[in-house]
Amino acid sequence: MGIGLLVGGLIILLGLGIIVNVIFHVHIPIVKILFGLFLIYIGLKIILGPWFSFPICHREWGHAVFHHRTYRGFPGDSKEYSAVFGKAVVDLRNIELKEKVTRIKIHAVFGGAEVILDEKTPVRIKADAVFGGVKLPENITAAFGTSTYESKNFNENQNYLLIEGASVFGEIKIRYE
Repeated sequence: MGIGLLVGGLIILLGLGIIVNVIFHVHIPIVKILFGLFLIYIGLKIILGPWFSFPICHREWGHAVFHHRTYRGFPGDSKEYSAVFGKAVVDLRNIELKEKVTRIKIHAVFGGAEVILDEKTPVRIKADAVFGGVKLPENITAAFGTSTYESKNFNENQNYLLIEGASVFGEIKIRYE
């Protein structure tokens, strides 16, 4: 559910507004109303901070929507992290690579995601950027397109971490610590 429910609801309201306008010739400025509600929400979020939240936007593990979240390791089966209008810090320094390929996905949409790795962890990174930024170890960057990186101790025949990142109008930083 999460952000998909919110976006789906907004699209349905927009569609209903168009149908009402076409059939009954009643003009309801749906887009202006939705934009106004969005601005009110942002204002309340700034004033009230953590005491005010939109419950459907951040209940799922790994999704930082309008929030700053820090995650350590993997939560069971979920290996996907998203930062939408927020920031997600993913600390992977103390992970165990139990599978041949441990795959995680990082998404930053109008937000920021930071991944912290241990230098001993063999890693392969593939990150895409569209009007966003990707900063990988060894000063590899991308603002538009795909960037790849493999750690010095990477060996395809041994267990390794595969990070797939996507940044759209956001930023992903992956660094060692």
